[in-house]
Amino acid sequence: MLKLSLDEIVKGSRGRLLLNNDLNDIEYISTSSKDIKENTLFIPIKGENYDGHDFLNDAYNNGCRMFLIDKNHDFCKKDISLIEVDDTLLSLGSIGRFYLDKFDIDVIGVTGSVGKTSTRDIIYSVLNEKYKTLKNELNYNNEIGIPKTLFNLDYSYDKAVIEMGLDRKGDISYFKTIAPLKVAVISNIGLSHIANFENQEGIFHAKMEIAEHFNKENTLIVNGDDKFLKTLKDKELPYNLLTYGFDEDNTIYCVSYEIVNGKINFKVNFKNKIYDYTIPSIAKHNIYNAMAAILIGNLYNLTYEEIKKGLENVSFTEGRLTIINKKDITIINDCYNASLDSIISALNVLSTFKTRKVAILGDVLETGSYEEEIHKNIGKSIIGNTDILILVGNSIKYTYDEVIKNNFNKDNIYVFSTYEDVIKNIDNIIKKGDTILLKASHGIKLSNVVEYLDKTYEN
Repeated sequence: MLKLSLDEIVKGSRGRLLLNNDLNDIEYISTSSKDIKENTLFIPIKGENYDGHDFLNDAYNNGCRMFLIDKNHDFCKKDISLIEVDDTLLSLGSIGRFYLDKFDIDVIGVTGSVGKTSTRDIIYSVLNEKYKTLKNELNYNNEIGIPKTLFNLDYSYDKAVIEMGLDRKGDISYFKTIAPLKVAVISNIGLSHIANFENQEGIFHAKMEIAEHFNKENTLIVNGDDKFLKTLKDKELPYNLLTYGFDEDNTIYCVSYEIVNGKINFKVNFKNKIYDYTIPSIAKHNIYNAMAAILIGNLYNLTYEEIKKGLENVSFTEGRLTIINKKDITIINDCYNASLDSIISALNVLSTFKTRKVAILGDVLETGSYEEEIHKNIGKSIIGNTDILILVGNSIKYTYDEVIKNNFNKDNIYVFSTYEDVIKNIDNIIKKGDTILLKASHGIKLSNVVEYLDKTYEN
């Protein structure tokens, strides 16, 4: 990041300077007391189950001498600089916006219930063929991760692709105050975080916050096959709308595809011309995500060759249908998070393998009153897509009931309470040559099973 003076932090945070020890300019901003570098500003964040202010002394002992605290806490050392604010989380976002305003770059926002991280990765890969582009890493798509991502900007960057998560109504509107958008993408409207909304339509309206205050200078790009997003096609909008999908009434649409040697070759119709592309994925839904990236590439005047190369060179974030080839087994790691739609997509990917197929599925969390319905629908989607079924968690009992109801072989079903139980028993279930899918909400911690399999079986 560029150096920021203490005065700039005071201005950006809308805070009050309590102590000034004429220290060096700030070169790094951290919300973790363990992540302290030279000339770091420590911003303690208060969450539901923790308060970063409890770690002020730890940050100090690790070498930090510049601090931002809220008005409800005290911290005093003779050799520090100290800024007081009303709310440290909001001030972190405010500093992020202050920092972003130093640059003249377009920000592309990406949201959606399923596939937003893969969409972000693909758009980044395409744009990076012509422009130096920044993107969030891992899951830095919230009120902490987005400003921390922006702090990585310097004057060498041309574009930024920012994934924006959604937990509740108003989240995306707030994220846009941190990172105002030139272009926005919505991958789809699913049931993720449905517990915080009355229904799926509520999720749709919350996602549409990404286009609030858009005008003719802005472009919204959406999945035109989605039952909610396709309704935008019939509306008079104050901004430019581009759509993608398999339906022929979209701006760009896929006319054919084939999966060969771990890649998808696909053809699209764009402006009445046919173009061929390849993406290093075996998941059909990544054709949708790739078409969003093609539209953005065209929007920013990339050549066909640049877009094609960008798609071919995509590097997907780990844990999103990541294929791990071992000597005796194949692991499909898709256990970062889960929803009904993403589980159906993952099972469809598993079904394409010619080996014996093992699906390790866990609870989908944050489903509220939709818990039973979602897990029953998972059960319906399992039929015909796997040979062996391993279920993990509590809500997954509804999935079990559904697969039994649909005549799945009971002898091929294993049910466990925790990932630890899976690890204890997995070696007695899987066989040489198996392809194993792991999919569940992050809180089920199936990543530990992936780690166990990866370490136990030879490359």
